[in-house]
Amino acid sequence: MRLTVLLVAAWELLGRLLLDAHDANFVPMPSGVAVELFAVAGSGELWAALWRSALRVAVGGSVGAALGVLAGALGASGRAGAVLRAPLALLRPIPPIAWIPLTLLWFGVSELQQVVILAGATFHVVALGVGDAARRVPEGLVAAARNLGAGVGLTTEVRVRAALPGVLTAVREGFAVAWFVLVAAEFVSAAQGVGVLVLEGRDLLLPARTFVGMGALAAAGALTDWAVRGASGWLVRWT
Repeated sequence: MRLTVLLVAAWELLGRLLLDAHDANFVPMPSGVAVELFAVAGSGELWAALWRSALRVAVGGSVGAALGVLAGALGASGRAGAVLRAPLALLRPIPPIAWIPLTLLWFGVSELQQVVILAGATFHVVALGVGDAARRVPEGLVAAARNLGAGVGLTTEVRVRAALPGVLTAVREGFAVAWFVLVAAEFVSAAQGVGVLVLEGRDLLLPARTFVGMGALAAAGALTDWAVRGASGWLVRWT
């Protein structure tokens, strides 16, 4: 915290010493960002943008995470696993934002297009993470359960409980990627959102607005991670 305060103070001081009025418009100081923050928040624009972006991440991320957990679990073993692992590995090098042009053709400029992009980005991260977590479950642990008389249902429960920490970590990473991809998606095809707020800083020659949007993204991403981490901690304590 102290380091953050010192960095902000140094930023303000160096800006006042080194920048003239013209340059200060393009490299805003913390005081200028604070003024813009109060203006955007006071007008309600910031809260509307945050709400729209958070809703997209919540819906797209949840759908993608649910499908990713299912695909990752199926891909961890058996013949279904061999069938699923090949396309997942093939698609792995393709960045999620590369799908934006195709989703625009298929779904147009719409909320559905935004959600599909976020669901796809989350799905891939979660599916790969869940598959890795399931394959890392020690077979000795399962064998020990069998030796103690556990049936199929109980050995499956052992596998699930052992893999659960890795599964929850994959879900956290999936939502983090969803926020990352959201910015690019909103740049291209959204009328409202935090990504749009960031882009407006360029269009309106108001870099302070871009900093406000970036700060809102950081806060929203951190809050999402805190919520998922809290839920994960509650679930893992029963394993």
